This record gives sequence, C-alpha cells and structure tokens, in this order.
Amino acid sequence: MKLKFTSLLLLLLFIVPAFCFGSTISGKITGSDSLVLSFSTVYVKNSTYGVTADFNGNYFIELKQGKYTLVYNYLGYKTLEKEIVVGSNQKLVVNVVLQKTDVQIPGIEVVANKADKAKKIMKHVRNNRRSFLTSVENFECTSYVKTSIENEFEEKKQDSTLKEKDFETYLKKENLNLIEYVAETYFKRPQKYKEVVLAYHDFTEEKPLDYGRSIVVGAEYGEMDIAANYYTYENPFVFYKNVASADFNFYQNQLDLPSLCNQPIVSPIASNSNLFYNYEFNTSFYENGVKINKIKVEPKNEVSALFYGNIYIEDSSWALLSVDLYINEQALLNYQKFNIIQNYQRFGDSIYLPVRTEIIYTIANGKDNIVLGNTKIIRKDYVINQEINNKIFNNEIITYQEDAMDKDSLFWGDNRPIALKENELEFIDKTDSIKSYYTSDEYLDEQDSLFNRLTWWTPLVGFGRKNHYNGTQWYVGGLLEQVNPFGIGGYRHKLPVDIQKRFSNDMIAEIKFQIDYGFKNKDVKGKFGFGLTYFPKKFVRTYVEIGDYYDVINNYASFEQIFSRSNYVRNKTFAIKQRMEIVNGLYAELGFLYSNQIPINNLQLSNWSDFLFGELNEPIDFEQYIKTEVQLDLKYVPAQKYIIKGNRKIIIGSDLPEITFTYRKGIPNLFNSEVNFDYVELGSKGIFTLARFGESRWQLKVGKFLNTSNLRLLEYKYFRGSDQLFFSSPVTSMQLLPSIFSTNSEFLQANYVHHFNGSLLNKVPLFKYLKLSIAFGGASLLIPNEDFYHYEMFAGLEKVFRIKTELFRFGIYAVTADNNLSNADFSVKIGLSNFSSYKKKWDY
Repeated sequence: MKLKFTSLLLLLLFIVPAFCFGSTISGKITGSDSLVLSFSTVYVKNSTYGVTADFNGNYFIELKQGKYTLVYNYLGYKTLEKEIVVGSNQKLVVNVVLQKTDVQIPGIEVVANKADKAKKIMKHVRNNRRSFLTSVENFECTSYVKTSIENEFEEKKQDSTLKEKDFETYLKKENLNLIEYVAETYFKRPQKYKEVVLAYHDFTEEKPLDYGRSIVVGAEYGEMDIAANYYTYENPFVFYKNVASADFNFYQNQLDLPSLCNQPIVSPIASNSNLFYNYEFNTSFYENGVKINKIKVEPKNEVSALFYGNIYIEDSSWALLSVDLYINEQALLNYQKFNIIQNYQRFGDSIYLPVRTEIIYTIANGKDNIVLGNTKIIRKDYVINQEINNKIFNNEIITYQEDAMDKDSLFWGDNRPIALKENELEFIDKTDSIKSYYTSDEYLDEQDSLFNRLTWWTPLVGFGRKNHYNGTQWYVGGLLEQVNPFGIGGYRHKLPVDIQKRFSNDMIAEIKFQIDYGFKNKDVKGKFGFGLTYFPKKFVRTYVEIGDYYDVINNYASFEQIFSRSNYVRNKTFAIKQRMEIVNGLYAELGFLYSNQIPINNLQLSNWSDFLFGELNEPIDFEQYIKTEVQLDLKYVPAQKYIIKGNRKIIIGSDLPEITFTYRKGIPNLFNSEVNFDYVELGSKGIFTLARFGESRWQLKVGKFLNTSNLRLLEYKYFRGSDQLFFSSPVTSMQLLPSIFSTNSEFLQANYVHHFNGSLLNKVPLFKYLKLSIAFGGASLLIPNEDFYHYEMFAGLEKVFRIKTELFRFGIYAVTADNNLSNADFSVKIGLSNFSSYKKKWDY
C-alpha cells in the first residue's frame, strides 16, 4: 500500500556545528519499472549525511560547495553512485532511475552474527548512558526553529497571477504555513528549560484575531472554575511549540510526549531497553578517523509506544551520535507517521549535545487531505556547565523580547542557517506586504463587511454589526438561540443581545442581555449583564448582573435532572463579581449576590415534560425567601507555567496538585435577607503517571456548614446525581447516587480513576491490534451526621478514536456500589471523554 508520507527526511548525522548551506540538489527517484521509489535514500558517500525522499520520490539535500559522490539506494533496486560538482549557491536538479534487482549490497564490515555484535555494542551503550546524562548540569545555546505545514490534496491548483490582496486564496492553493523563531535556550538538570525569543514569525499571528459571532445553546454546566482559561490560537498541526514541549533527550529512560502517545516512549538506549527492543548490527564505517556503528532498532511489540529505525554509536566511547527513528504507528494518537532525526556533536571529552534536529510527521485531515509537518532545529554557540542565574528558570517558560515580532524578511535572510525550498522562499517574500495589508483599513473594512453582510442563514445564526474604527461590535442571536421548545412551562422564545468593545490595550467592555417570553404562562423573563476586563495579564474582571429569570438549582446535576422542573426556581437577582489573579497561580473571585427565590410550582407545565422527566418533573416546594450572600472562591495552582505575549498571559499549567477553597456566607437582615449560614469547602485534585503503566487522576473534597441558623433547602450542598446509562466524569462525580442528592452536613468525597493506556492489553495477542485499554477506579461519599456511607468501584474497556484533529475516548464500564441505606447495585454504562490539544490532557 502506498504510504502517504511526503515530508523530506533529512538524515544529518555527526555533522559538527550547524552552518548555512549555500547550495541544494533536488530531483525525483524512480525505478526502471516506472514505479515511484517512496522513501528511497540519498547520502554522501563515506559520510553519514543524507536525506530520505518523500512518498512521491522527490528529494531535497543541502550541500556546501565542493565535489561529492551521491549514493542512491532503495530496497530491491541496484544502488547507484553519481559524482556531482556543486558550485557556490547553486541549485541543481538531478533525477535518477534505479535498476531493479534482488541482490543486496553488503556493508563495509560484514559480521556473521549481527544480533550478537549489536547486543555487545548496546550493552556498552546502556552501561555508559547515565554518565553521559549526568555530564551536563546546564547549558545555554542559540536555537533556530523552523516549522513548515503543508496540505497534500488529491489535486493542487496553482495560480501565479494572484494579487497580494488575495494572499489567503494563495495560501489555500499553495497549502503552506511557515513558522520560525530564534531564541536563547537555557537548560538545567533534571528537566528545566527556558527560552528567550529574540525573533518570531508566524503567518497565523499576522492575521488579526476574529472575535466574531458565536452560538450559545443552554446554560453553563459542570463544576465552575474561576481560574483563567486564556487560550490563544494554536495551529493544531504544529507539533513543536517550544523546547519543553518536545524534549527528545534519548539519554532519559523514557520520553513523556502526551500529544504523541498515551504512554511514555521507551528510549532505545534506556537502561532496560533490551526488554523492549531487538537490535541488529548493520554496518560500521570510519568518518574523520572515528569508527561509527550503525545499529538497526526494532520494537518487540509493534503496537506499544516504542521506536524503530537506526541509531549511530561512536565506537569506544559508546556515545550516541545520531538517531533516525520512527514511532510505532499503532501507538500514535493524532499522527499517521512520526520521524525524529537528531544529530549530536562532541564537546570536550564526554559531553554530546544535539546540534541539529528534524521532526517529520503526517496527519490525516479529512478524506483527501494529508497534513505534512516538518520542523528543523539548529543549535549552536553552546556554553556548557557554567554558572547560570537561577532567576532565569522561573515559571515563565518563554519570554518574548519587545521587538521579537517585528523582524522583517531582511533579518531572517541574514540569520536563517538553513536553505529553504522554493515555495517557502515565495512565502517569505510575501510576508512583509501581507503584514501591512492585514493592518490596512482596506482589509479591516472587508472584515467588517463580512461580519455585517446578510445571507440566507442569517436568521438562523444571528445578525450583527462590526466597526473596527472604534473597536465595537454587537450581535443579536438567531433562531437557533431564540427558539426554546423545552423551556419552563413549555415553549419559550428569547432574544439574546451581545455588545462588545475591545480597546487597543486588550481591555474589553461587554454587555449581555436577553429577554424571553413563555407562551403557555404568558410570562416575560430576562437578565442584563455588564463586564469589564481591564488588566488582561492578571485576568482582572468585574461583572454586574441583574435579572428575573428561571435559574438552575444544581448546575452540575445529572443529565436526567438538569432540564427537569425539579432543578429550577424563579430568581429575581442582583449580583456583582470581581475576579483576578493575585500572584501567579493564585486566583480569587469575590461575589455579592442578592436573590429573591420563588418556587415555580404555580406554573402551568406542559404534559410532555411529565412524560419525559417523570417524578423528577415535580418542582421543589418551598416558601419564597430573600437571600443576601457573599462568596469567596480561591484556587491555587503551584508552580503554574505560563507565557507572556504582548498583553496576553497564556496559561500552560502545572504538574503539581491544585488546591481550591470556597467560603459562602448568608447574611441575615441585609436587604431583608432571611438566611443565616456559613459554609466552607476545601478540595484538591491532581494527576500522576505510573511510568508506562498508565495515568491516575484523583480528587478529594471536604465541606461543612459551620452555621445553619437559617439554612434553606436551595442552599444545601448538592452533588451530581447519576444517569442510568451515561458514565459521568469519575474524577468529579459518582456513578450510582440518586438523581437528586444533597446535604446540610459535613461530608468527605474522594474519587480515583486509572487508565492503563494499553499497557496491559497491548501485550495480549489479537487484543493488541484492537487498541483497547483497561480503566478502573472508585469513589466514596461519607456523611457521618446522616449516617450515610457510600462506596463504589468500576472497571471498563476504552478505545481512542479521532474525528479530524479531535481525539475522543469511548468506554464501556461496569459499575457496582453499596451504601448503608440501600442494597448493593450494579450497572453497565457508556462514557465519552475528549483530549484537549491545548492542555495536552483528557477530560478524565
């Protein structure tokens, strides 16, 4: 089957520092039988420098001026040697045809038992691995990173007559995006990195962000999180975001790369690598007086997170000089093929550090589209094991210099240490004019016009107006938002309006209001809110809301109850909330709430709602009351990593458990308030891995009402009830609780789930090809004052699948539970979780 893997594979092995290649040779490799020889190799004779052609047989190799013998090779065809003289800054095209044969060309050194020789070499490598790992306490260097993303379609249409204003059309036809940056890179053992970006260019960030229309259906659902979710746009096809996100240190026993595989990947030179890999001696040769051994690496399990390919070992020192490795395709999450080529240079007697890395991968994006990713990293000017100011290694993992985004094509031409392909050069030439075009009134007027235009779908999605001159836009929701056939008391029709003004310093003023009318009860309800975000780097936001509307009692109820009438009350309210990040990782939100709580048992309900929800449709009966409450929420994320880009703070996250605290105070008599209570809750949750045996998630919560002088039913602590068939998040909920469950007493809740991520079933014949995984866990809820003790356990089978660039994990789980108030229960449920490409984490 023809492989769709069209990136150039640059096998640069044991070349000393990175330097600028002035000349290039390109061409196409075919066989005498007219077949395209995908992944055929081209290398310089008597050296370890070469490339691999793409699936169309096209190759591209960078060379300095001089005379070379190029060796073209493909399994099943005669090797061809071709002498070529390369001039200064010359671009040669050399197409070759290889003759078919079954005879294999022997290596320089023929060994009778290649497996035994490889075992001896790899034993030396493993024995010396740790000394090489610990020889580098710290370093700093200059890094150049270039990532190109191309789309390979069935048909490509080219149009050389495109005008500059049609660059987006050009980009679609050329199917290319280019990102590059230059940074000072700092490292400190064991795995601390910091990058100071001196220059950065990404076309996707030249285009202004579109804060346009959105459709909102339903209410907020789930446990509320006051921490900022300040996401910035990231190209989902870009693997290499920064040095910390793609640390290919093969001297480590395992490489933890969650965006690639569910499991850590075992290094082929790990201390226990002989348990995971088979090795075969390929050949040895001398280069610059140094004997180099080429070892073929094969995984013992073809579906596990392991590598295959070749590694190059320096004889006597047993140091790793280069790798050309692929990851098992069966173990990849979002990629079809992934190749890493990394070349090391010797510094001093026993230090070997990477000087050139190339990452090549493909991603399927729809039926007829393959995304081709290629990242090249050049590192130079190493300073090793010298004193580095510890203040450099703070929680800001990337620092951008003020003028980093302003470098033009002249700067890049002078500072780019590699040769680019023709389409990449064309892309660079257009960048300066495109940048100015995207800031022009012509372009911004066009974007306003696109937002403001009327189409046949406008009644469905909504209507709005946008004006870039004053930074304002307003929007009225369409029928998809207005029509609510399942509203309280039957059909309700609402009119949502959203007004926003964005200032040049990224401050945002927003107004949101909606009015809705119920036809059965002839009642008008609505709410109005105003918000101001005025310190974006600290996420400082003030929001005021007033309204008379139907509000949920438990916004994390079971799906069976969330829309039932037992979960709603009428709420006449005024609220004000202030949120901010006090110090890095410590978030606070202080809210004041005045609420007139009114039962809805006097409303006329539609007959269908009784049929759909059954006994859950009975509204809660209580005496109307007024509540004045203050609530303080704190969340602390220790050692939270982040990036500052302009006025934006981008949260990366932390590996340490987070801590939450909530305090609610019902204030009696203030504005005729009839409640008087105090409630505190403390929680913590985290994630940890058990090497290659999977990932565990846990959560622990304790809560207590310190004062219940006048505590109403609606102010109780509510838990998520259970659905009959749906497996809810096992980290935040129970699976076999009643649909409505609450308490006014102290409680302790504990949740745990472990995903083996294939580490067990991928060792079982037949099962391993199904790519199934086992999960298990449990939970408990203890309420001593009510003499309630609930315990449950579950186990299930899971399978990961992909829809375009989104990853999902489907599971079937068997759940059993027991408590002291009812008989033991058992149920089978199905669940679905999503993988966040931004957080590099699953929902649960």
